[in-house]
Amino acid sequence: MNDNVNHLTNDVSLTLKQILEYKVFSIGGYSLSVYEIAIALLIIILGVIASKLIRKIIYRSERLDLGKKFAFSQIIHYLILIFVFFIAMRAIGINISPLLFGSGALLVGLGLGLQNLFLDFISGVIILLDRTIKVGDIIEIEGIVGRVQQIHMRSTAIRTRDNKSLIFPNSILTKEKFINYSHADNIVRFEISVGVHYNTDIDLASKLLIEAALENNFVLKNEEPIVRLEDFGDSSLDLKLFYFSTHLFRAPQTKNEIRREILKKFKANGINIPYPIRTLDIPNQTLNIRQNP
Repeated sequence: MNDNVNHLTNDVSLTLKQILEYKVFSIGGYSLSVYEIAIALLIIILGVIASKLIRKIIYRSERLDLGKKFAFSQIIHYLILIFVFFIAMRAIGINISPLLFGSGALLVGLGLGLQNLFLDFISGVIILLDRTIKVGDIIEIEGIVGRVQQIHMRSTAIRTRDNKSLIFPNSILTKEKFINYSHADNIVRFEISVGVHYNTDIDLASKLLIEAALENNFVLKNEEPIVRLEDFGDSSLDLKLFYFSTHLFRAPQTKNEIRREILKKFKANGINIPYPIRTLDIPNQTLNIRQNP
């Protein structure tokens, strides 16, 4: 009976060895076995698991803000992918080092054809390391205001106030001018312009404007709003209200609420917002009117 068991074990071992050594692909002097494919897959799986574990550890850190956590996790993630790629290639018997260092003409040709792609990747590294833009920042670029959702090696995703996702190549963010409202802090000054009649009590109008701003829940109370007499308009005294807020993403809605409150207060206090008036001066002269017979 022991001989049968040993014979069966040998058969199973032989069968497993044959499966692992089975040539899936063969061309010229190169062949690819099941064993090599299994090792390459194992390396890839271990690399993915290692990347996820490291990213979890980084995000659990209390010393780093959200932007730094995202930047470090992204950089480490791509470094692990590159390392795993080289190891997996070696596992299946492909040494790409001679190809990288010996095919200079090929690399130059690829570089010229994919220069925009390479530029985006390099810009992505610069953004992650330089941290001029971080996840969660509110920026304005090409007249579009949005919150940075994700920063990848090639592109950056921005969510607008209309809940639309815009994808910008990273090279645009490193070459073009843009406004980062969150770079130093989240406090931004906003302004609302309004015109009042020339016979208006300016002190009263200024007081009402400040009250309308302070009554809004999204206006900072420790930064006192101010009112300026900006200009003497054609038909109105042009006032401008300045206030501070940290809620940058809802700025249009906040302005809408303050304007509506200003209108209520002006009506309650008899302050008029004039509309343009044009005076026509017609000189006295004799008009000859020809009548038809």
